[in-house]
Amino acid sequence: MKGNWLLQKGIFQFLILNLLIAIAYAIGVDLSHKFATLPATVASVWFPSGMTLALVYLLGDRVFLGIAVGSILAISLDLLKVDPPISIFNFLLVNAGCALGNCLQPLIATYLIKKFAKHKNIFSHVDTVLLYVVAAIFSPIVFATIGMTSICLAGLASWHNYGISWLTWWIASAIAHLIFTPTILLYKKSRKLEYRLNKWEVRLVLISFLLISWVSFGYSYRVEYLLLPILIWTVGRCGKFFASLLVSVVSLIAIFASVQGYGFYTKVSPNESLMLLQSFMAVFSLTSLILSAVIDGRTEAKELLKQAIENLEYTVNQRTEELIESKAQLSGFFTSAPVGMGIVDHQLRYIQVNQVLADMNYRSVDEHLGKTLQEILPDVSLMAEGFYSQVLKTGEVLLNQEISSVVADKSAGIKTWLASFFPIFNIDNIPYCVGFVVIEISDRKKAEADMQYAESMLRQANLELEKLVNLDGLTKIANRRCFDNRLEREWQRLSREQQPMSLLLLDIDYFKRYNDCYGHQLGDDCLNAIAQALEQTLYRPADLVARYGGEEFVTILPNTDLDGAFRVAEQIRGAIANLEIPHQNSDISDIVTVSIGVTSLLPSPQQKSSTLIKQADIALYSAKQQGRNRAIVFDQ
Repeated sequence: MKGNWLLQKGIFQFLILNLLIAIAYAIGVDLSHKFATLPATVASVWFPSGMTLALVYLLGDRVFLGIAVGSILAISLDLLKVDPPISIFNFLLVNAGCALGNCLQPLIATYLIKKFAKHKNIFSHVDTVLLYVVAAIFSPIVFATIGMTSICLAGLASWHNYGISWLTWWIASAIAHLIFTPTILLYKKSRKLEYRLNKWEVRLVLISFLLISWVSFGYSYRVEYLLLPILIWTVGRCGKFFASLLVSVVSLIAIFASVQGYGFYTKVSPNESLMLLQSFMAVFSLTSLILSAVIDGRTEAKELLKQAIENLEYTVNQRTEELIESKAQLSGFFTSAPVGMGIVDHQLRYIQVNQVLADMNYRSVDEHLGKTLQEILPDVSLMAEGFYSQVLKTGEVLLNQEISSVVADKSAGIKTWLASFFPIFNIDNIPYCVGFVVIEISDRKKAEADMQYAESMLRQANLELEKLVNLDGLTKIANRRCFDNRLEREWQRLSREQQPMSLLLLDIDYFKRYNDCYGHQLGDDCLNAIAQALEQTLYRPADLVARYGGEEFVTILPNTDLDGAFRVAEQIRGAIANLEIPHQNSDISDIVTVSIGVTSLLPSPQQKSSTLIKQADIALYSAKQQGRNRAIVFDQ
C-alpha cells in the first residue's frame, strides 16, 4: 500500500514538473518570437535553449516530456495563425522537427560536457569553460538543421533564405546557451558565494551598468564596451553568479532596445543589426565565463597552496615532535638496554655508547665519545671496520658476527662478542652512521668448546665400542653378529637393485688335529694368519670377511655371480697355501689347507638370506666329502 502511494506520488511530481516546464517553454518561445527579425519567425535569441540545456544538465531525461510538449504547444499556436493555413502533414512535420531538435540539442550538449569535463564544477576551470563553450556552440547545429529543414519543407520559408535563416537560428540558440544557461546553473551554488561588496559598491555597480546601458542602447553612443571593466570588477568582487546575472540583464536590455528600434545596432540592415547584437552578447558572455574561471582557478590555486603550506607546517611540527620523542626513547633505550649498544659515524668514531658497552671495553662512556674504533680496540679494529664499511656501502643489516679480542684488562683473557650492525639513514635515504648491538658470549664459547670436546670423545668411544661389538676378539675381523647384520642389509639392497649376491663358507681342514699337535697358541696364530690372508684377498670395500665360528670363516661378495665367486674361492685357497703353515697330522697335505662351499643367488623378497647360508653349508659339506682342500659350487 505504501509502495503504491509512493509510486503515485512520484508520477504526480513527474507530471507537475513537466507541465511547468511545458508552460515555461511555451512562454520562452512566445518571448523569442517577439524578437524575430527574419521571415518564418526566426528569432535573434532563442530563450528556451538557455532553459532546456540547464534543465537536462541538472535533471536528466525526466524533462524531455515537458520540453517536447512545450515545443509542440508553442509551435502549434504559431502555425494555426499562418494564412493560408498549412496542411496537416506540414503541421505535423514542423512540430515533429522542432520537438526533436529541441530535445536533441540539450541532450548532445549535456553528453559532451559530462563525458569530457575533468572537473565537476564546469565554470571554475578554464578548460571546462572552453569545453562548455564548444558544446554550447556545437549542439545548436542539430536543432537549427532539423528545425529549418522542416520549416522549408512545409513551405513556411523559402529555400533561398535557408542559409541566413539557419545561421541566425544556430547563433540564436548558441547565444542563449552562453548567456542564460550559466546563470541558471550557477544559481544553485549562489548561496555559497561570499559577497565581498559593501552596499555602496553594490549601488555603484548597478548604477554604472544601468547608466552605460541607457546611454549605449537608448541614445546609440558606442560606450557599451565600458561595461567590460565593470564586469571584470564584478567577477573579482562578487563571483561567477552575480557576474553572469549582470550579463543576462545587459543582454536583455540590448535585445529589447534593438527590437524597439533604439541603439546603434538599428542603424544598419536587419541582418547586420542581428549579427552585431549577437556578437556583442557573445563577447560579453565569453568574457564573463572565462574571466570567472581564471579567477576561480587562481583562487583555488591559492587555497591549495595555502593548504599545502599548512599541511607542510603541520607535518614539520609533527615530525619535530616525533624526532624529539624518538630521541628521548632512543636515549632511554640506550641507557636501560641489558646489552652493549653504540653508534659510530662514517669515520668510525663513537658518537653514542651505553654503559654496558663501556664496561665491556673496560673504559668509561666519555672515553669512547669522539674516539675511533682503532683507539679503543686496536686488535679487532681491522675486522670490525670491514663490517662497518659493508653496512655503510650496502645499507643492509649485518647480523650475528663473532669478534674475539684480548681486552685492556689482560687478566680477563680472550673475550668473544656477538655483534649485529644496522645502517642509520639521513634525509636522502643514504647510510651515514652505523648502529651496533654487542653481546658478550665468552662463557658460551668456552662451554661450546667443552661440549665439542666431550662430543668428540663420546664419538671416539662409540667407535671403539662399535668395533668391540662387531669385531672378533681373536682375529680382529668381523664377527658373527656383524656378518648377520651385513648379510641382511646387502640382501635387501640387492633385492631392490636385482643384482646377484655370492657367499663363501670355508673350513680349515683337520684343524682339531692341528690344535692337538701344535697347541692352542699356534692354533690361534694359524686362525689369525688365515684371517689376514682372507682380508688381503678381498680388496673391494663392499666385500666382507667374518669369522663364522671356531675354524670356519665366511665371505660376502655383493654384485658377484657364481663364476666370479668361484674364482675368488680359488684365489683364497691359493693365498692360504702360500702361507705354508705346517700341518703334519693332515691326511691330504703337509701344510694347512681349506675347504670352501660356494653359492650365489639373485635376492628377492620371496626368499630369505638364510637360504644363501644353507646352500653354502651344503656345498662345504660336499667339498669335505670329496676329499677336502677344494672349492665346491652348490648344486641344486
